[in-house]
Amino acid sequence: MQLLDWISFGKVSAERDDNLSNYFFDNGVLNSVINEKSSFLVLGRKGAGKTAVFRYLRDNHANVIGKDCILVPLSFEDYNWNIHSILTNTSKAESMLYKQSWRFIILIESVKAYRAWFNARKTTVPKQIDNAAKLLEKIFDSPIPTISQIVGKKLLSLSGLKLPGGGLDLENGSLDSVSVHAGEISFDQVQQDKDLRGHLSENIENLIRLLDQALTHSISSLPTIYICFDRVDEAWDDVSYETSKKVIAGLVSASDSISAQYNGTIRPIVFLREDIFDVLSINDANKLREDCGALLHWTRTSLVNLILKRVNYFAQNNQLPITTDIDSLFDKLEMRQRAKPMNYLLRRTMMRPRDLIALLSRTIDSMREKAEDPFAEEVKEFTKIECDYIYSAEPGYSEWLKQEILDEWLVQKPEISELLNAIQNQGSTNISSDTLTEELVKLDSNYDSQSTIGHLRFLFDNSIIGFKIGASTEWKFKCFYPSQGFVESDEYRIHDGLVRALNLTETRERD
Repeated sequence: MQLLDWISFGKVSAERDDNLSNYFFDNGVLNSVINEKSSFLVLGRKGAGKTAVFRYLRDNHANVIGKDCILVPLSFEDYNWNIHSILTNTSKAESMLYKQSWRFIILIESVKAYRAWFNARKTTVPKQIDNAAKLLEKIFDSPIPTISQIVGKKLLSLSGLKLPGGGLDLENGSLDSVSVHAGEISFDQVQQDKDLRGHLSENIENLIRLLDQALTHSISSLPTIYICFDRVDEAWDDVSYETSKKVIAGLVSASDSISAQYNGTIRPIVFLREDIFDVLSINDANKLREDCGALLHWTRTSLVNLILKRVNYFAQNNQLPITTDIDSLFDKLEMRQRAKPMNYLLRRTMMRPRDLIALLSRTIDSMREKAEDPFAEEVKEFTKIECDYIYSAEPGYSEWLKQEILDEWLVQKPEISELLNAIQNQGSTNISSDTLTEELVKLDSNYDSQSTIGHLRFLFDNSIIGFKIGASTEWKFKCFYPSQGFVESDEYRIHDGLVRALNLTETRERD
């Protein structure tokens, strides 16, 4: 069987890959976050594989967290972010404005999931949990609606909720004293009416207190529950940027608070882009990153194992032997500059699965085009991945990588476009601080040259440029050497994966 009849590396996008669970490779981040009960953040660059980890956890949670634990996966592809703006508590610091609305959501999901867990096992639901769920059904209707339904018209109805003046005892009290205004209330009504907003916030505070009471009272009989949030950056665009920052900061703060309060029994886990976390207004953000976060970082070994697992899945489906040596897939032992094929490929990635899958898939596409060439006199057959087609795939891949960087940073750092244009205009793979300044001045006569070092630091932090240390001949890029900090240098080099898209000319190495 020829190579093109079976080989595949899977989809670039995890959310569109139906085979993901069959060849998912865990680089350790799942165990890292699950085994440390204070952890609630999974951080990684765009394309690092956060959604792949989320999907694998969702589809295989019994194997990852244990069959007696509960998983509630929440993905925000269609979500009313604006609703949080009328649930804020203006007496709190701005970084905490949206915290309470997220606490409310997490506690509702917990109560709902706990009652379902006990019912599925045909065991008695703890009384306070059962009454809390009945209270939510009385407020929102039965069954308790999904999160996207609650954060919408369902939640607006709480501005018409009446709780008993003396409070509600979920252990012995009657729910008959609870009433909800029957009329429909619109978002605009609540947004424009200060009294309705005040009543809504007050009712949510009271309900949070009741739900906390029910969960705390029953905590000794409750299994661990993981409430996972993915794709919370769906509204991350130039229109919703400021609102999204507050919404996501609120989710992080609420998750931190609940993780500590329930000592690992109720565990929110937020899958979040690293660049977005870095711009959130959160107290002790660095402490949270270090103490409560797991970074989705890849090494050469883990990326090679990821590719081998995918290739071998498709090989075995076609009754072919598995491959243990990644370089045996290629027709040459060395490529340009005497690099092994896998090393050549990795140097054009930013050490993210999506980059490597995209470049390899484009290579196979180039080979298919050759095999299906309508003007070829002979049919071309392949037994290995031919390195010449990696070269053919590079221009298209390089454009794709450039667009990935723009998609990643254009909202929170719109000057990224101007920085890439300046690099492209100077025309060389190597650039100095002075040259970058000159090109930026050409693009903007009002450019402040004092900003260049900050721009170079940003470019290095995102692996767009690298530099040499001392007498070393190795260019240091952040993606390959993650512990390397920024150092001012006489000369910087553009990442190999961007050279073709920026139409740069190779600079001859200095002796």
